[in-house]
Amino acid sequence: MSGYLRVADVAETLDVSPRTVLRWIAVGDLEALRLPGGRLRISQSAYSGFLAGCATTNQRRTVAAVEEEAR
Repeated sequence: MSGYLRVADVAETLDVSPRTVLRWIAVGDLEALRLPGGRLRISQSAYSGFLAGCATTNQRRTVAAVEEEAR
């Protein structure tokens, strides 16, 4: 299953708890595949898309904060 990450791998990479990653999956922010044994795997493409969405959200927040300070 190369090309897939475990919940723990994603959590460690992003320096968050595994519960946070599970929460992102539960609300639909991060797409995951459930294996027959019940374990979850996140594809590299889903992970990349999640990171891209986070970067865009953070950039919008930064722009909004700068615009508020300029007023």
